[in-house]
Amino acid sequence: MVGLASFLKERKYDVMVAFYHNDRFYIDQLQANDVPYVYLQKAGNSFFRIWHVARYIRKTKPDVVVSYLETPSICACVAKLFNRKFRLIVSERNTTQHTGRKEKIRFNLFRVADFVVPNAFSQEDYIRKTFPRLAPKVVTIPNFVDLNHFQPPVERHRCETPEIMVAASIWASKNTLGFIDAVAKLKEKGQKFHISWYGLNTAHIDYINQCRQKIEQYGVKDFIELKEKTNQIKECYQEADYFCLPSFYEGTPNVICEAMACGLSVACSDVCDNGRYVTDGNNGFLFDPKDTESITCALEKLIMLNEVDYADFCRSSRLKAEQTLSKEAFVKAYIKLIEHEYFSQTKRQ
Repeated sequence: MVGLASFLKERKYDVMVAFYHNDRFYIDQLQANDVPYVYLQKAGNSFFRIWHVARYIRKTKPDVVVSYLETPSICACVAKLFNRKFRLIVSERNTTQHTGRKEKIRFNLFRVADFVVPNAFSQEDYIRKTFPRLAPKVVTIPNFVDLNHFQPPVERHRCETPEIMVAASIWASKNTLGFIDAVAKLKEKGQKFHISWYGLNTAHIDYINQCRQKIEQYGVKDFIELKEKTNQIKECYQEADYFCLPSFYEGTPNVICEAMACGLSVACSDVCDNGRYVTDGNNGFLFDPKDTESITCALEKLIMLNEVDYADFCRSSRLKAEQTLSKEAFVKAYIKLIEHEYFSQTKRQ
């Protein structure tokens, strides 16, 4: 969201970012790019959120509203029910795994939007199949990666003990317990390796404790280390030899995309959009996240790459990132929706 606002500002659009949670980790980036923003403090109250968001939209009279995440998109749809003068682009940032009442309400509200923009092709497929009336409005725009920030190190030399990096919250959907089973299998095969999983959090303590118990049970403390999330993620990519993501489902796999931009070969689950970014035998290996042997095999193939193949895999990852994940492609896709042929361009917002 912040990236999109910044890129549009660079292209001389009048942009305003509105938010209602007082979590301001992104404010520095908005300020650095001279993007104005407003804090809708009263909308922080969930009982009156829709009213205050709709009121702000009615007051400011934007030509286009781009909403990110589920609740803002619902608020924007309700606002458009009473004011159809603005173009509405709602966004889907995850892949839906279950269609319940909340999902039915959300996607039926999306019928008032002009475009529905998932960041994953798997979510586009889900929307088209489950809510066919939305099909003409669905346009997938994958996330971008800052290719100038996420770059390979000047020189990459594999560590004597192969270093595998994982970056994901430690909880059930990311398959940490199943991954630890594969770590134990890989150890049994006599492989030499070390895994750093960045993802400790306070939200899933029971699951994390289960993971720690399993690590202790298997005796693999020297092989896998559960670490705190880090703000130095780029440096971690650059210092690792390989990247892995064993999750059961993904949207756009941001960490895979960032790892590729840093020139890492990747082992990951063959789910959702992962196979669009990781080509088996080209820049990494795909596996079945429900099959311990499949995970083990992919990790072993990664570790056993010879120097020539390893260098080729790393180059292929960076090249794919450059070809598919640039900010230019990202912002041009949004501008195409904003500047729709039926849209009056007397103002830009």
